[in-house]
Amino acid sequence: MVTRRTFLLGNATALAHSALDLHLPALAAVHAAEGTQEAIPRSQRDFWNDWPNSITRSMNQAAASRKALLAGISTKQQITDRSALVRSQLWEILGGRPTETPLNPRTVGTIDRRGYRIEKVLFESMPEVYVTANLYLPTTGKAPYPGIVVPLGHTPNGKAYRNYQYSYQNLARKGYVVLAYDPFGQGERRQYLHLSRAVLTTGEHLQAGRPMILFGSGFARYRVWDGMRALDYLLTRSEVDPQRIGCTGHSGGGTMTMYLAALDSRIQVAVAVEANFENMAGPYYDPPGAIADAEQNLIGSLPLNLDRGDMLAAFAPKPLLMSYTVHDHGQTYSPVYEEAIKENYDELVRIYSILGARDKVELFTGHLPHELDFFQRRAMYGWFNRWFGKTDAGLEEEDFDASPDADLNCTATGQVLTSLGGKSVVQLNRDRVKELLPPGPFSIQGADPSSARAQIRAQLAKLLALPTKRSPLNQRILSSSAERKLRIDEIQFESDPGIRITGWFVRPKQETARPCVLFLSDGLAGEAVAEPSVLEEILSQGTAICAINFRGSDLSTPRPPSGGPVFYRGMTVEERFVWTNLVLGSPLIGQRVWDSLRALDYLRARPDVNASQIRVLGKGPAGLAALMVAALDDSVRSVLIQRTLATYVSVVDSEEYSLPFDWFVPGILQHFDVPDIAAAVYPRPVWVIDALDAAGEVLPESAVHASYAQRVGETSIALKQFALRVSVEDGDAYADWLKQS
Repeated sequence: MVTRRTFLLGNATALAHSALDLHLPALAAVHAAEGTQEAIPRSQRDFWNDWPNSITRSMNQAAASRKALLAGISTKQQITDRSALVRSQLWEILGGRPTETPLNPRTVGTIDRRGYRIEKVLFESMPEVYVTANLYLPTTGKAPYPGIVVPLGHTPNGKAYRNYQYSYQNLARKGYVVLAYDPFGQGERRQYLHLSRAVLTTGEHLQAGRPMILFGSGFARYRVWDGMRALDYLLTRSEVDPQRIGCTGHSGGGTMTMYLAALDSRIQVAVAVEANFENMAGPYYDPPGAIADAEQNLIGSLPLNLDRGDMLAAFAPKPLLMSYTVHDHGQTYSPVYEEAIKENYDELVRIYSILGARDKVELFTGHLPHELDFFQRRAMYGWFNRWFGKTDAGLEEEDFDASPDADLNCTATGQVLTSLGGKSVVQLNRDRVKELLPPGPFSIQGADPSSARAQIRAQLAKLLALPTKRSPLNQRILSSSAERKLRIDEIQFESDPGIRITGWFVRPKQETARPCVLFLSDGLAGEAVAEPSVLEEILSQGTAICAINFRGSDLSTPRPPSGGPVFYRGMTVEERFVWTNLVLGSPLIGQRVWDSLRALDYLRARPDVNASQIRVLGKGPAGLAALMVAALDDSVRSVLIQRTLATYVSVVDSEEYSLPFDWFVPGILQHFDVPDIAAAVYPRPVWVIDALDAAGEVLPESAVHASYAQRVGETSIALKQFALRVSVEDGDAYADWLKQS
């Protein structure tokens, strides 16, 4: 379906390209006839390079900083101290270590096979969070056996995946106890059974993981905790030798092996197979880089000099095998996967050598596509056999014991949520927000509005990671045109060095310092010059309009990476850019708020703008930025937001939220929510038109009032500044807003 948004974006792009392809002298002649300034040449309009180039500089700086730190580590004590720091930082990034609670394990079925048996096990990693697992137990040899805990890769059928099963069967025949468990979103632990659109494996992880950003946590917190509790269960079994515990996983399970090896000291030997071994600030960086699904991205880690390679190093000097395939570059992982592996492996060799354990780290190279194939399995068997004193167990495999996937199920329906109920990942996220979100500063009885406002303002600037200094704007007019009643300037300024923000400044022809509305929207700045325009009512009041394109949108939509067309499928390139900036500790919404604050600087510098009469209008998700700008800048006279999310809490509460990931603020729900930011605009007016729920539906006015009153306080003086409206015509709403504020 062609929406107004896609139509405008498509036509804006087409018009831009057609204009840029015109012969410039002919274009200049047209401008001269119309009294229009000549447009800048096409060579100076490569806005799509600005943001990627800036990110590349930041990534390369982060990589250099980390390398310099590691180069200074040369003693065993320094390595020990660094490993302890990495573990502490990892838990901080994940959102803190959960509290251990009773496992309440039970065996719900058994399958007897030649040389081993399978117990179908249920346990609770957290209260009412049921984990489905298969325990493979040898029936030959003598207990206690070495125990292997297995986090899984991204397979829809989880622990029943054929080649994963095959490895468990052969490990059990060789005298290992193996515990394979389903992660959230896979096998019997699907979480989004009722979505209108199907999401599988990585899609489920992203759907659950994005909202966790809002309360300062990461999806890996649940994944790691499931693994640690699985190990707790494994160690309750008398058949297992607690001094011989291993961990192995393939693909995403290999990445989880890296986490578990770093964080759980009980693991003695690790084999990570075809894992995400790349540093996020890796070699030959080309944005968005080696970004993956929710649990594989370390949010805010790079300012801490922490990257994926540090998880591997934290396991030293214990035996570690890194196993990969040359076919993963540009396929499962980035185009420079092999170079990235070499970078981390060389660093590991140096660390293990300092610790006198050079023989305990090795790299195995496979030559088949991404899979736990025969050669990868043999390398895994050999590594465990070598370090667990079982070299006589050999590397050979017996025939695969095939059975329907359902035979391995621990639940009657094949899904925990329909068989056992319990808590879904959405419910866990809801519960976590209830623990973390404090009362709104304005809602506290007798609260000082100025103090509450200052508190929100300072914390908001920190959450958005706003710069502390302003660089030169280097503003310019790209083109200028006059129509019957209006003057239209195509504008440009730099919000940060090298980040060019484009947009439109539209005003009535008469030269005078006018009131101005800064119009913020998500990729729809062209509405300011559209015919007919929804903003005509503003212009008819004698008010100028400035509409900007945020970085990463419209003409500055980032260029695609130079390589890896297969790797960059699935999750959109745009979403990967958002994750990249989160890893850098610089959320995209913060950068766009900064773009907007610099737009205010630009307007205050124009002689045809009355600086005391600047208002901000935010439409759609960009209304969040508008609200934040008004809270942060006292010069904004009033703010109107339209069709904007009412609360961030609603995103956490919802299975099917619609807010684009661009507009998520990391950690905001540890401090306040959208209504608190609106209250921080006090005593200036805030108009809220057609506020949305998480699914993008317009809320009744009573529901909006209730959500605002809950956060701000029904008797708070700040609540009186809000004008909440539903189903008002755009023109009428804008006219009333200008007259009354």
